[in-house]
Amino acid sequence: MSSCYCYSVWLRHLCMLHEHGLPTDFETVAELGPGDSLGAGLAALLCGAERYIALDAVRYADRATNLRVFDELVELFRNRAPIPDQREFPRVQPPLRSYAFPSDLLTPARLEAALSPDRVGRIRAALAALGTDRRDGPICYHAPWTADMIDDASVDLVFSQGVLQFVEDIPAAYAAMARWLRPDGVMSHEVTFQSIGITTEWNGHWACSEPLWKLAVGNRRHATNRVPHSAYVSLLQDMGWRILTEVRVERSSGIDRSQLACPYRHLSDRDLSTSSSLLQSMRQTASPPQFARAAVAKAT
Repeated sequence: MSSCYCYSVWLRHLCMLHEHGLPTDFETVAELGPGDSLGAGLAALLCGAERYIALDAVRYADRATNLRVFDELVELFRNRAPIPDQREFPRVQPPLRSYAFPSDLLTPARLEAALSPDRVGRIRAALAALGTDRRDGPICYHAPWTADMIDDASVDLVFSQGVLQFVEDIPAAYAAMARWLRPDGVMSHEVTFQSIGITTEWNGHWACSEPLWKLAVGNRRHATNRVPHSAYVSLLQDMGWRILTEVRVERSSGIDRSQLACPYRHLSDRDLSTSSSLLQSMRQTASPPQFARAAVAKAT
């Protein structure tokens, strides 16, 4: 629920898009799994986006807290605050080359227009009406969501931070995003490949048999799908997406290869050491969803 965290997350996605020659000026932005805070999407609006669509499995967002986050975000952008770095948020990925405010990207003219008092007031009023289930206006919040809640070819960017690892049907999620995005639309997803505290070692989930994993997960609402990095890459490629950004964060494996459970013994050393990755992509061609499902089955 920290405005600085949301500011850091959004600007990391935006800076990485800019660094790799991808679009950074969006009319409509959708976020998967914002959780308690809509702050990253609100930051997108404060950078000039006209519409933000938040999609979650459960209605977590609190209106009063998000209004506080919004007001703090406005001040961060008006002050051109530096991007909070690894010292403040050591677990936030991806790393950036520079954490200075991206003035070359968010120019004075762009910020002046995006942060005009009238515009900020309209966004804040829409946030104050959160929970009315409106599908128009600058903010739409759907929880739980279904794919048909967003019109085809109506979104410029879909992004998420540490969310896709909890999605069980990755092909269906990617197929939905492909439908929503305009032909030149972009996906930007930071995915974590860790057990999120369920096992002692960060990648110990790949050492668990299926019965043991179900026992360890218990009644948790969210647990990692145990899909490795290479499967996400293969899926995107087989669906006809061009990966333009692939930033992997590596850690020493916490388990020996001999400890891997049977379904994961084929994992490469690269997969075993990849703790998170940022994948940013644009669509090249359209592929039927059944090919995407085959790609995930092959990779996992």
